[in-house]
Amino acid sequence: MSVEMEGFDDYFLCSVFDYLVGHESK
Repeated sequence: MSVEMEGFDDYFLCSVFDYLVGHESK
């Protein structure tokens, strides 16, 4: 696994988490 992949995965997880939290808030 490369660092780029790790960074992308972290960004993806944060994005999904933020989306879920925002969706639940509404």
